[in-house]
Amino acid sequence: RWDRKTGFELFEKRIGLIGLGRIGQEVARRARAFGMEVHAFGNYWPDVFATEFGIIRHPSLDSLFAAVDIISPHTNLTDDTLHCIDTRRLAMMPEGSWVINTGRGELIDQTAVIAALDSGKLAGYAADVLDEEPPAADHPLLHHPKVIITPHIGSRTFESVPRQAMKSLTNLINALKGEGETNCANGVI
Repeated sequence: RWDRKTGFELFEKRIGLIGLGRIGQEVARRARAFGMEVHAFGNYWPDVFATEFGIIRHPSLDSLFAAVDIISPHTNLTDDTLHCIDTRRLAMMPEGSWVINTGRGELIDQTAVIAALDSGKLAGYAADVLDEEPPAADHPLLHHPKVIITPHIGSRTFESVPRQAMKSLTNLINALKGEGETNCANGVI
């Protein structure tokens, strides 16, 4: 279809990153390239990087949600982060905000996001991850008119697949030698 819709610019929008690790930093770099104001919250804080890119640090998730137009989580799924994007926090955001989730499907309370989309609080929700993958045909986010879903392919490029394989192999060899792993999602093993 050739539907011409009017969108909004990223320039001068405020994006809030939950987590400023390796992926959060890459998103921050790209956001700054588009002229966005980058805010972040997380346990890990790379001082040099944050200073270089002018990232505004928040003391809490609540503070972050209240300050931004777009929320993008890049954190591990833990008991503390399960459904950290919920009704209460979405209510803190301005009308017409967006949530972009390429982290973990369970970071969002799906019912809260759908309610916020239906009320107009959220202008849209975009995700590369869902709470169940692959999703059932009747998954409520798949058919919502304000939702964009891709099938968990954000890191799936011809170039990245060999890098991921090599990183896995390197981690296996390092573990067998008693050395540390890198990019370990579930902590040190």
